[in-house]
Amino acid sequence: MMMPMAFIILMIARATAFQPPIQAERSSRPAVRTLSLSCRDGDEADSMYGSSSTSVPSPQPQESPSKRPQLVQQDSHSSSSSSSRRRRQVLGTAAAAGWTALSSGLYVPTAASALAPSSSLLTGAATTDTTTRTTTTTTVPQIQLGDGTLSVSRTIQGYWQLAGGHGRYKESDALANMKAHCQVGMNTLDTADIYGPSERVVGQFVAAQSTTTNQQQQPPPVVCTKFCCFRFLFDIDRAEVKQRILQQCERLQLPKLPLVQFFWSDYEIKRYVDVALYLTELKEEGLIQEIGATNFDLPRLQELKKAGVPIVSHQVQLSALDRRPVQSGMTDWCLANNVSLIAFGTVASGILSNQYLGRRNEPLTDEESRTTASMRLYTATARRFGSWSLLQELLETMQMIAQQVQDDGRCQTATVANVAQRYVLQTPSVASVLIGVRNQDHLAENVQTHTFALTQDEMDLIDKVVAKRSGPKGDVWQIERGMI
Repeated sequence: MMMPMAFIILMIARATAFQPPIQAERSSRPAVRTLSLSCRDGDEADSMYGSSSTSVPSPQPQESPSKRPQLVQQDSHSSSSSSSRRRRQVLGTAAAAGWTALSSGLYVPTAASALAPSSSLLTGAATTDTTTRTTTTTTVPQIQLGDGTLSVSRTIQGYWQLAGGHGRYKESDALANMKAHCQVGMNTLDTADIYGPSERVVGQFVAAQSTTTNQQQQPPPVVCTKFCCFRFLFDIDRAEVKQRILQQCERLQLPKLPLVQFFWSDYEIKRYVDVALYLTELKEEGLIQEIGATNFDLPRLQELKKAGVPIVSHQVQLSALDRRPVQSGMTDWCLANNVSLIAFGTVASGILSNQYLGRRNEPLTDEESRTTASMRLYTATARRFGSWSLLQELLETMQMIAQQVQDDGRCQTATVANVAQRYVLQTPSVASVLIGVRNQDHLAENVQTHTFALTQDEMDLIDKVVAKRSGPKGDVWQIERGMI
């Protein structure tokens, strides 16, 4: 098992380097005593801010195609027998799903059609994706969370990347990234009280946009933050919860927090219901618009809901590599109980992208896996999923589907990452996917995810590969908590 508590301890060291003075000493009895890093929301880790940036240094210790890609990209070092075996494996999977192989190497589902997205297909909620076929006129659609009053974009900007562990950056670059993403409809920004300066930087953007959005008639930015509890869990009381929420309002420059996502680190200390109810009181007071959760397993999520906590969303790791919210029954329960899932890790820091397709040797070496905090997290997920050959089979299947999407006109530039995101977006109860933002390199690609939908045959084809996985086992975040 890789990096359960050790990973969290490392993140504590990083996060506390950024904490405000009131969190420094237990003896002074500050209202906000403990914070650490466990709620993950980063996704893309294949490019960095310029190393010459000096505004915010990274605090972490140093750790040691062709225009139309073919279904199976044969590495120059691969033997013909191994590539043939791989191709036969994909052929067999395709045939089992009812696909027909063509001489060009492409596959066509028996009932292929340019499927227009619909609310029941995508989320089970009342929303419709745009069907525009070019990214130049496409904006990211909105969706309501659960049965609440808050709408968010179906792709959310993630700013764990501002906490450290993802390279040095300039705040001016971060603000420019936020603006560029909002301009294409990605107006929801995810942050947390434990993400170092992240809330403060997001707050600067919110303040700057308060007049600009009115002038340009753009939807205002929507901030989703987190309320995370790690230490001194017995001592957290109503007064502390309110003081911390007021501090978050101050950092984010908001009179009311649109969405507060609650995290609790230790199930053995059964005060998470009490603290969640304190948050509910603040919702009733008008300091919080909606309450969500993050990285709870299903039994505890049900416990919160039963206690009367009005949870409208739950942020979890969910991708073709990590199916814990599905295999635990959480997605079905959330759909039946008006709880929308927000999925992070959908492309696993770029592992589920064209970048890794066709590489003969496992690319997730020790050096590569330590590139960023995101890569450390998702490398572990990929290794739990199964062998490198199984991961290649998954990428080849997704590339095959992307090619089909291109050929039938649904999206002329569809990529593996687009297919990986659509696979998650079309999972029951999923409202949005969350992508880590450090630049604008993938902006157009992430927008075009909303220009098409996968057919049921295409979803089934991915399911057949995913069904061969070895893990991750258990329920949401049980491995990371050391429960498995």
